[in-house]
Amino acid sequence: MIFQRHDLVFSNWSIIDTSLVKNENFKKLILQNILPGIVRRDELEAKPGENYYSENEKVFIGFVYPYTENGRRLRFATSVPGNKITKLVSPYEISKYKFEQRTPALLALYQITDEFKVGVWGSTSLEIITGLPFTHDKSDLDLIVKNYEHEELIELLSLCNEIESGLGIKIDVEIHLKSGYGINLKEYASESDTLLGKGLRDVVLIDRKSIEAYI
Repeated sequence: MIFQRHDLVFSNWSIIDTSLVKNENFKKLILQNILPGIVRRDELEAKPGENYYSENEKVFIGFVYPYTENGRRLRFATSVPGNKITKLVSPYEISKYKFEQRTPALLALYQITDEFKVGVWGSTSLEIITGLPFTHDKSDLDLIVKNYEHEELIELLSLCNEIESGLGIKIDVEIHLKSGYGINLKEYASESDTLLGKGLRDVVLIDRKSIEAYI
């Protein structure tokens, strides 16, 4: 297996040190393998390499608590050996799951997947895969797409803008380039000469003239 940004992974989480998780309910959800780990970039221990982790290296992951405390959502960051991960679910797989259109973000996902093949990550993906109430009425919807031509991307942006206006939520779409970097769809549709590329190991500026070759 290889592990990319936004992938959700499962393992026997008793192998990780959860002593820093002070909320006992949060810790319980992790240790009962109810919550997946979210593959992430680690800015302190980042090492050069491709835009993925392999089974033979450390995979940096994060956990998110579904409930808020004092208006904030608890998070826990850690790492796990790649060869200890037993299951991986990509954003593109999650968007194909059946789910209840409980909140505007979930409704928006349903409307978009009716017309476009997209992946979903963030709180919406966590609700779909766990069944826990990660989204609320003002939750953003985070999507990722790949293998679309320029015209199709602009059509997707137009649809997202329409849904944003109708439902009163924010929709962020990340274009997954062949290089493994992700760029924001709204920024892509602007006239900026350079675009911010978010990778698993670093963040770079990408010249617009080179973008088309990597979509």
